[in-house]
Amino acid sequence: MAKQIRSNSPLALSVASMTSPGNVQATVDRILEFDDARIGFTHDKTWNSLPVARRGVIKSDSEVVALGTHPRVENCVRALCALGERDPVETRKFAEYPASGLRPLNDIDWGPNVTLKVKGVCWYVRDGQATIPILQPRKAPLSEGGLGLYGALARQAFCKGDWRRAAIELIDLSGEDENVVAQVFYDDDIPRLSEEQIAQYVLTFVEAKLQVDVVRASRPKKPPKSQGPDLFDPKGI
Repeated sequence: MAKQIRSNSPLALSVASMTSPGNVQATVDRILEFDDARIGFTHDKTWNSLPVARRGVIKSDSEVVALGTHPRVENCVRALCALGERDPVETRKFAEYPASGLRPLNDIDWGPNVTLKVKGVCWYVRDGQATIPILQPRKAPLSEGGLGLYGALARQAFCKGDWRRAAIELIDLSGEDENVVAQVFYDDDIPRLSEEQIAQYVLTFVEAKLQVDVVRASRPKKPPKSQGPDLFDPKGI
């Protein structure tokens, strides 16, 4: 099992959901909340299903979706399949087109001890516009600022070089399991943060991470426990 949230390479989604810009203590508290969390599953299958589900070739009520899948993941995948049924697009997996220059995980340096990981798995083209879908599969929705930060980080990670004119499509899968619906935020729908606003997120998170490290270092050492995946681990989303 993965360890507690101790990584210096957090996922962009974790940072966007846990950071309260300008409020270091609130950010520290939110990070520490998950130290003893027992989640018991990852969203690997949700991400892996995205390219096929977005094509609309798997029915949302298909039995195959449930095979060996955690209920939360199953509901998220079904929601993606439903999105594909009502709005199919011809996706292309990054892994199948290495010459594209797009990678599933991209680093963004936020300081000497913090490097963010931004995840993506595919793109599609519609009306001449290349679009890269990004997932938000957690139950709790992002705040408007968190949504803006996540979109900004996705653009910074993927929309560069030959892909500088690409758009970001953020697919929100928040909500209780039985009510998961894929809500799509297209590039123009995602709030645009100023450089100053992004800098406030950066400064707040980096300072909070330093304080979290101090708190953890001061705790008595305990024997390792079997627990859920690290929310900051790229494999844990």
